[in-house]
Amino acid sequence: MQIVQVVLFAIGTAAMVRAWRASRGTALFHAVHWGIAAWAAWGLAIFLRAALADAGAGIAHPDPFAFIALCLTGCAGVAVLGARRPQAAAWNFVVVGLLAVMVLPLVENALIGTRSLDWVRIAFLSITLAIGMLNYLPTRFGPATLLAGLGCAAEIVGVVSPELLPDRGAADAIRLCVLAAPSLARARWPSRNAVGDLDRIWLDFRDRWGLVWGQRVREQFNRAAANAGWPATLTWLGFKHQQTPDAASRAAMRDTLLALLQRFIQVEAKK
Repeated sequence: MQIVQVVLFAIGTAAMVRAWRASRGTALFHAVHWGIAAWAAWGLAIFLRAALADAGAGIAHPDPFAFIALCLTGCAGVAVLGARRPQAAAWNFVVVGLLAVMVLPLVENALIGTRSLDWVRIAFLSITLAIGMLNYLPTRFGPATLLAGLGCAAEIVGVVSPELLPDRGAADAIRLCVLAAPSLARARWPSRNAVGDLDRIWLDFRDRWGLVWGQRVREQFNRAAANAGWPATLTWLGFKHQQTPDAASRAAMRDTLLALLQRFIQVEAKK
């Protein structure tokens, strides 16, 4: 099992590096850093737990490393919701505040010995995680999101009532879902030549920013298309044409889409 964990962590780390490189110059850059922090925390939590189990030692309840990994995962999802210029950098203060609120029970337990991790705070953490994951469920990364969600759900159960988890082997297998999620996401990333230019631009944005920003941009484009009289509608799956647009209309549609995305991406890189 440990060999599988190491392999998945190595592949996932490579996927994280690719995401970091692909996000440079975009408003998603800060959110990717939160994702990398969460990934590092998951690696520490899973490998430290395995090392302590092999040594016959126990770990505190709740597991502080797994709890921090859950909190950072939630922060990464929320960071995407602010990934638009000009507020992308300032949104980090919101995410830091969110992290402080979520990890407060660990701080209180460490400093004054108060166990304040009640159902309200567990529910708050669960809702935060769900927001980030629901944002990506309708995208190409939906299967990877489901895997990550299953692993996070198992960890939350372990935080609330560890006795409800199955034996160590089955629990470790469930937790492998978190390690496998980036690998599956990397495998689901499309080829650059898989679709036409307009569809490629849209699907690339939709999959990287998710449902919240994707729907916002789609609505704005469709209003512009209706006003301009273009024979096209931007659906969640791509452009739907009532008739084949001429070259001028297609160029205008592309310019409009890029104008809508200029707060998110490097428009120059898309020309």
